[in-house]
Amino acid sequence: MTLTPLDQQDPRLRQICAVVAKSQLRDKQQQLEIDALLDFVHGVVNKTQRGIRRDPSRPNTVGLAANQVGIMKQIVVADMAIGRQGYTDIHVLVNPEILWISKALVNKPEGCVNFPEVWGVPERSRAIKIGAYDRSGNEVEMKLTGWPAVLMQHEIDHLSGRLFIDRLPDPRRAHLVRASELSEYRRGRGEWNHYVDVSQSVVKPTAN
Repeated sequence: MTLTPLDQQDPRLRQICAVVAKSQLRDKQQQLEIDALLDFVHGVVNKTQRGIRRDPSRPNTVGLAANQVGIMKQIVVADMAIGRQGYTDIHVLVNPEILWISKALVNKPEGCVNFPEVWGVPERSRAIKIGAYDRSGNEVEMKLTGWPAVLMQHEIDHLSGRLFIDRLPDPRRAHLVRASELSEYRRGRGEWNHYVDVSQSVVKPTAN
């Protein structure tokens, strides 16, 4: 099963994903979908390792909500070893929910495979606690701080049809960052002056 990111105009990005029943996790087809999500985030060529070079044609992401690739279920795959090229910390989280958030906030640059040239700096809670099932149906809880907390807030937003651009202080001045500029952006985003207006260019949230 080969997965492809949805286009930013696809209305499925704004839909609330379906809860996955524990009984569904015993289904072979459901497990094949999870395998495909895992491969999308971290196939053997998707992250640079010793002796293995990442395939530049593959999307480079550390997290994926299932609806980003058209699977309308509450499943997230996340590599908590963010920025670590030597190892991974992959988690499959089914029906994840935020149980607690810190009052302390952080501002870190975020991008999205559905918006390959759009970046920005939303405000997120610095620490969170989440509850979920793993792919076998076992209950798990995780306390996350810093980048992993930001990552999970980003992905759980996706499951509710919310995008990181909705949280930008000014979506008319989202950062336009082409692939060749990404390293430069990460080094000096505070002085970045290439912008794109995403306030009118993408499908809007549906009313609740």
